[in-house]
Parts: sequence; structure tokens; C-alpha cells
Amino acid sequence: MLASMWIEITTPTPVLNTSDFAAVFGGASGSSIPLNEFGHPHHFEFVALKHMQFEVLDQVGPNIYQIRWPKYSESPLYLDQRFCRSIICHTQQHSNVFFSAQSILNHMENRVGTSYVWGGNWANGIPEMLVYYPPKKSLDGQMQTLWTLQGLDCSGLLFEATGGASPRNTTHLLQCGRSLSANEPLQPLDMIIYPGHVLFVRDQTTIIESKSPFGVRICPLEKRIYEISQHRKFISEWNSNIDGNSHFTIRRLNWTKINSKSF
Repeated sequence: MLASMWIEITTPTPVLNTSDFAAVFGGASGSSIPLNEFGHPHHFEFVALKHMQFEVLDQVGPNIYQIRWPKYSESPLYLDQRFCRSIICHTQQHSNVFFSAQSILNHMENRVGTSYVWGGNWANGIPEMLVYYPPKKSLDGQMQTLWTLQGLDCSGLLFEATGGASPRNTTHLLQCGRSLSANEPLQPLDMIIYPGHVLFVRDQTTIIESKSPFGVRICPLEKRIYEISQHRKFISEWNSNIDGNSHFTIRRLNWTKINSKSF
């Protein structure tokens, strides 16, 4: 167990829910990544972005730190220490970060065509993973995309656009801002959301989202709400008692000023 220690990310790096990075980046064959029943990497959580800071709980193997980030999860999280540096103490990040809805949407639009990768929130990917965890044989395009996390998942699309100032998953996004009533006019960046997926209103007729297997795309707003409504019922006030498997809601955040303390 390490004494109290903090690190700062120097290069975007994957954060996993297991300390066995070699098993994740290699698998039984040495050139595969374990996938769940939906075809997503079972152990990917998110990509820690440059300048993010974490408390280190322990060093659990060569190059591997166990870290703590309670804003995301109380479950154990792990990263490779070669992507970070030690710091003397934690400093508040994103204390006063200003965005406009349009600037965030502009960033998202620049990502149209980017692959969907579960746990991805850094579209450029992490090529260092091929160096630190080299596959035993050549990878096909899809596996290399996963190996380097070169893609975005649904909430990762927003997380990248805000430089890590927004919540990282839909569970926490559902707790932010306020719910809209059924007849309330939509605004750019309103979130059509349910546990496991979020879509962002782009304008009066379109949304933008990152969805498996399509990646980042722009779609007709009316069509996507219709598709969601075939399996879920709209509810205006979300709470922990709502059945997340059969409902969705629409929420609005104040994007004029994002303060990390708000999340």
C-alpha cells in the first residue's frame, strides 16, 4: 500500500476495471481483447485525459496503479503509470470552464464518422498501447481500433468535447441539469437519455450521437425519438425508482458555465 499520492495524466491513457492489462491487451491468443456478449471490451472504463488528476491507492503490479475517482465510480480502477507523473498535491481541475452549446456541438460534428468504441473518449486513440502491449501478430482494422481505443462511445462524445469537464457516463448525466416536459421546445445540446445511451439535440430537426455499430453520426431527430419510443416510454421526471429498461427522458444542462463542482 502506497502512502497518500497523486498523479497527473501526461498522455491520454485507458482506465480499466482490472489490473491485468496484459490479459486485456492480448487475451488468450495474444492478439485479441476480451469482449462481452454485446461485442464490447469487457474491461474498458474510460480514457483519462491529459491533466486529469487521480489519487493513487496502490501499485498492484509492474507499471500498474490502482486509482480512485469517486465522481465516476467507487469500484477499483487501474491505469498504466507510464502515462502519468507524480504531483505533490491535488489541484482543482476545470474550476471555471466556459463553453457554449454551439462550441461543443462544433467539436462533436468534427467527429462524425469516428468509430464507436466502448469506453472511448479520445477520438485520436492511444497508439502507445501497441508499443507497451504489443500484439503477437498483426491486427485487423477493427481490433487495432479497439486496441488503441480510437473511437468514442455515447457519453464519451460529450466528455471529449468538454475536455473532461462533464460527467463520463449516462448514470451521472441523468442526475445533472433538469428534465424537460413533453411539450417543452428543444434546444441545441439537450440530452435524450436513458441508462446506457445518450443522444444530443443538434438543431430543430437533427441529433448527433455515437452509437454502436455506426459510430458518430447525425440523424433525423423525429426518427430517433420514434425509434426509442417503440421500446421506451417518455418520462419527464427521472429518479432512481424509474425502470431504466423501459423509459427515457430529456434533460437540459446550463452549458454557459461548466463548473466541476456542479458534477
